[in-house]
Order: sequence, then C-alpha cells, then structure tokens
Amino acid sequence: MIEILIADNQTLTREGVKALLATMVDINIAASAAYPIELEKLINTYEPAVVLLDPYYSRRFTVDDVRHIMARYPHVRILILSNRQNREQIQEILDLGIKNYVFKECSREELVYAVYSTAKGEQFFCKNIFETLFGNKLIPEKADTLPQLSSRETELIYLIADGLTNNEIAEKLFLSVHTIKTHRKNIIRKLGFTFKNTAELAALLQKR
Repeated sequence: MIEILIADNQTLTREGVKALLATMVDINIAASAAYPIELEKLINTYEPAVVLLDPYYSRRFTVDDVRHIMARYPHVRILILSNRQNREQIQEILDLGIKNYVFKECSREELVYAVYSTAKGEQFFCKNIFETLFGNKLIPEKADTLPQLSSRETELIYLIADGLTNNEIAEKLFLSVHTIKTHRKNIIRKLGFTFKNTAELAALLQKR
C-alpha cells in the first residue's frame, strides 16, 4: 500500500486528488495538510511514501518547504503537483533533485503513473512539463500527420519514456514480454521512426 500525504491549501484540489485516486486499491490518502507546520506533523505521524506538494500557490507552501522535507525526511519522496509554471520555476525544482512533476491540468492517468513512479523512485513528468521545458523543438517533422495510436500504445509510450524495460512494462501491465515487443514494433511501424531518447517520446505525446 502506498501511503500518501497531500500538501495544498486549496480544499477543492485536495478533495479532487482524493477522488481521482480513491479507486486505486493500493494507494491510500493518509491525510492532507494546508500549512507547512501541519504537513511536518503528518509526516512524523504517518511516515508516508509520497507527498504531493504544490510549492507555488499563494506562498502557503514554497520551494524552501521542498528543500526542508528533502533534507529532514530523505525517505519521503516528493511529487510536485502544481498549476502551470514557467520554465525557470520548473527548472528550479528539478535542480533540487526532484524527479516527479505534473501540472494540475494533467490527466488522471498521468497522475496515477506519477504516484506509482514516485513511490518506486522512478522519474515521471507529465507531457505538459516537457512542452514547457522544450517547446516544439523536439517534435518530429511529421508529427502533425502522425497516425492514431491506440490507448495501449499511448500508455506504452509513457512507460518507455519513464525508462521502464520490456520486462518491467510487461509486469506492470500484466502482459507478456512478447506482447510488449509487438506493441513497440507497431508503434515504430505507425510512426515511421525509432525512439532514440526520452525527448522524442515526450515530443510525440505533446502533439496528441
């Protein structure tokens, strides 16, 4: 069971995240905090695996709070969940060593992936983070005419971009490795190019 704390001073945000994750049987929202001092007490009480935190809204929580949690509670992994920020603000967070960041406009699927990835110590950024960081520079030339991908193929692209191997993806999706390899071949066949790096995968997702 992944124990989570939500740190956000917006009641609707806290309740909305709870509702989005409520159906996940292996995720438990232990508590939520509206103030830094409250968050620290809850960390000591629940010892969560993941803290969802917005360091930019209304100065209630700040980047300094992120630094404090990372320094005092190194076992706690932080997932940044914020409104859309500019490139400099995102980079400021990444420079602290944060590996997981999603905007509040992201999809439920991206949020769920982000929670699981954060809990496992793996990196995950929603597609809009890549768009803010890189713009359209990394989008393949034929991106505007890309054929439609199935939901499974799109899901697979996220997992590949997250650095998972074929075996890890197969285990996560309860599929055979052969099926994963087939999906990858189909994606390459549809798109007409191979995936050389994560940036290409992220650029593809920006356009969908």
